[in-house]
Amino acid sequence: MAINIKLEETLSKAGITKNALAREAKVRPNLIYDMCDGKTKRVDLETLSHILDTLEDLTGQRHYLSDVLEYIPRNEKNDHTPV
Repeated sequence: MAINIKLEETLSKAGITKNALAREAKVRPNLIYDMCDGKTKRVDLETLSHILDTLEDLTGQRHYLSDVLEYIPRNEKNDHTPV
């Protein structure tokens, strides 16, 4: 997949649990766990917006789409050389 979900890394840096995010964002905990485990195939844009807004509310810092998702170009997916 060309999209990497970085939510777990962001939560870890912020000291927020998956359950706390799910509760405050009013989304199913399974969605947050699946996103963190890389099992999610689709994310509703409204849900993604709720997650980002909630991260901002919980941390007092602005969060961006790049804090949750990362695009990996097709030609870099199998490239394991350090940059």
